[in-house]
Amino acid sequence: MQQTVNKRIACIGVGNMGGAILSRLASAQSTEMIYCYDIDAEKQAAAVKLYGIQGVSTINDLTEKSDIIIIAVKPDGVKKVLTEARDRIRNQTIISIAAGVSIESITAVIGPDKKILRVMPNTPAKIGEGMIVISPHDTVGSDEIREATDIFGLLGRVAVLPERMMDAVTAVSGSGPAYVFMLIQAMTDGAVKMGIPRKTALELAAQTAAGAARLVLEAGADPIELRGQVTSPGGTTIDAVHVLERAGFSGIVMDAIEAAAKKSEALGRKS
Repeated sequence: MQQTVNKRIACIGVGNMGGAILSRLASAQSTEMIYCYDIDAEKQAAAVKLYGIQGVSTINDLTEKSDIIIIAVKPDGVKKVLTEARDRIRNQTIISIAAGVSIESITAVIGPDKKILRVMPNTPAKIGEGMIVISPHDTVGSDEIREATDIFGLLGRVAVLPERMMDAVTAVSGSGPAYVFMLIQAMTDGAVKMGIPRKTALELAAQTAAGAARLVLEAGADPIELRGQVTSPGGTTIDAVHVLERAGFSGIVMDAIEAAAKKSEALGRKS
């Protein structure tokens, strides 16, 4: 089996995102080098059985056995986990996927000299189609960034950006699936209104959204250019685009992203 990262990798928290990470790791790397811990012993046991990985009884055990530690607990649980692990953190790389938890707040618990990466995945990562953004602390070198990219590359596309952009990232890719789900639902309802059965309408809308997104990524073209290829002079699409733009569609989406970014910033100040 090809090694993804030739390091011992541990995950604290085996919920939705932690489980997704462990599942992808277990399919690409020796399960003898993958560890997990969860405060819910039954949930941990289920993950160990499902993925064939190694479970540990305490966070201290996990810390001592691992080179890379992924913290996949809810934001309000991060400080407790770090406090319990800090005395045994030496040269390990700490990766936090907790939304709104800054690198500064992590260093306040475990020290400014530790290797820390803040990561923002989104829900499509569960099926390997996520958008994951990595923000490294100043103490992190190219090797640690590459290792994190290899790990999270199993869950989708990866970008590396400075932490100051993380609130905007949260608003675009973190919250973004909700906007797309709303668009798919609206397109489905429109199709049903025009007489298409709901099951088929949903398939039409969802596959259209998925295909259009894939076309943007693979063609590497500006969406406006691609929209122009669909919008024939005097055709049906330009009438629909006119309705959307007259209602402020683009501006509404931009306002929504700005609102989400401001909320992320405000939540970060409270963490």
